[in-house]
Amino acid sequence: MNRKDFFKWIAGGIGFLSISSLISFFKRNNDSSKNLICGTNTNFNTTNTTNQGYLFPSFGNDGIGAGPGILSNHSPYGSMVHPPAGLNRYTLSRFERPLSLSKSFSRQYLPAFQISRSIKTYEIHSIDKPLNIAHKIIFHGWTFNGMIPGPILRTRLGEKIKIKFKNLSKEPHSIHFHGTHSVNMDGWDPIPPGKETEYVIEAKPIGIHPYHCHVPPLAIHMSKGLFGALIVDPPEGRPPAHEIVLILHGYDLQNRGKNDIYCWNGIAGYYERYPIRVKVGELIRIYIINMLEYEPVASFHLHAQTFDVYRTGTKLTPDEHTDVVTLGQTERCIIEFRLPEKGRYMFHPHQIHMAERGAMGWIVAI
Repeated sequence: MNRKDFFKWIAGGIGFLSISSLISFFKRNNDSSKNLICGTNTNFNTTNTTNQGYLFPSFGNDGIGAGPGILSNHSPYGSMVHPPAGLNRYTLSRFERPLSLSKSFSRQYLPAFQISRSIKTYEIHSIDKPLNIAHKIIFHGWTFNGMIPGPILRTRLGEKIKIKFKNLSKEPHSIHFHGTHSVNMDGWDPIPPGKETEYVIEAKPIGIHPYHCHVPPLAIHMSKGLFGALIVDPPEGRPPAHEIVLILHGYDLQNRGKNDIYCWNGIAGYYERYPIRVKVGELIRIYIINMLEYEPVASFHLHAQTFDVYRTGTKLTPDEHTDVVTLGQTERCIIEFRLPEKGRYMFHPHQIHMAERGAMGWIVAI
């Protein structure tokens, strides 16, 4: 082969690769326009999730836009996984209680501290339900009351609460509360489909306590969404504050015992797109729970500010003052802080793959 033929051969090869790349590019974009349905027992392949609705796909190597990739579909300080379309900054208002509430009656806020004169009764149903958890991703969840996480319950130290539980799903389920209660109300015994029971517990100790299904295999029942939180207030309550509940968890999209995306309060990337808004100088109290399955540890890190940490919230004096707190599975804490100036304060787990796959957010001080 002479020099002229050699260069013709090289040019032809480059042209072929370019055409192949373009075909692959447009095929990816076309495939990714389809909604994804995950969390069933089918052998689900996530290769179509790479393009999350942006101009360029990330060409990640794990099928969901992660990995080294060639291009990136996220900003340097954002997530690779984005929330569904059609949401707004009040979509997750049930996890938040500002000091001054909006006057809209259509919004549900975090329950307030109150002194009850009678036993509080809650109805919780287990329901199989598909949920839109991220951009173009539908997850077949096992839920409490059709939500992931389940309802946030709130009561005062020593008060009794009654939980009427009905299993409306196809699998046996139960409700187990963390904290202190009668062993007869421990909630580990399965309730068959179509059956119901009642749990009556005296709320203690003070703090933030998770509840979850305790039917084996536990990891599957919890990772599919069967968990929630119970706030137990001190007898006189805590100082007035802008209150937020943040529950960290993940979604196993391929039923392989490994999380593919991560989120605070059920929706991946939500707090990146819709930051939590607070006022400069006001007291902020965040109830944080790590409900991740398939991960031994996770953390919460706040940028540009430090906070007081109340481990499990069982004391009224802080255990430490820091900017990152590490939690094992089902561990929790309460943190308190003030933001001294206007601006965007980032928060995320310092396990960076979690932040990049949906668990990065902002608190905006105004």
